[in-house]
Amino acid sequence: MVADDYRELGTRILAPIARISPLNPMGISLLSLVTAITAGYSFYMADLESKEWLLLGALMVFLTAVLDALDGIVARMRNMSSRRGDLVDHTLDRVADIIIVGGIALGPLVDITVGFSAIIGILMLSYMGTQAQAVGAGREYAGLLGRADRLVVLAIVPVIQYFDQGYQDLNYMTLMCYTFAIVCTISAVYRFQRIWNELE
Repeated sequence: MVADDYRELGTRILAPIARISPLNPMGISLLSLVTAITAGYSFYMADLESKEWLLLGALMVFLTAVLDALDGIVARMRNMSSRRGDLVDHTLDRVADIIIVGGIALGPLVDITVGFSAIIGILMLSYMGTQAQAVGAGREYAGLLGRADRLVVLAIVPVIQYFDQGYQDLNYMTLMCYTFAIVCTISAVYRFQRIWNELE
């Protein structure tokens, strides 16, 4: 994942916020779910006449990404990391993915088939990452468009869409969903191959 290369930098930036956060990791995770729901609803409402929803959705995705990183930092700082916390974190991440991209899929800017193809690709990629851990191969992050990458794309593309109608007959939100569907599926296959080889 490209964005993972900047994880350490992000940790240094968010560390001061983590130290003074009044919320525990669970509270931060639940707050990130609220921002994800708001993002999904914003994308659902966005069309070429009401494009301001795109900016709100992009902002909510950005906040979701920040909170998603912050909960883990707070957990480590306060020695609150646990298997239950990991379970909740991964579960809420998948729920947030479905809500955000589902809002795009059900909205007027993207054909529902393309939108749900993107969701399938995303879920398969995430599944292969956690399945590697389940079979004892360790958490697998290889491939393009992992969660951190997707959140960056989901925060940037709606802003581009706000200022530009799109490319030829396709708008940028549709192109993004095509990219998610194709690249995430290919990355899922790549992860499967890496896990398979490691289990030998």
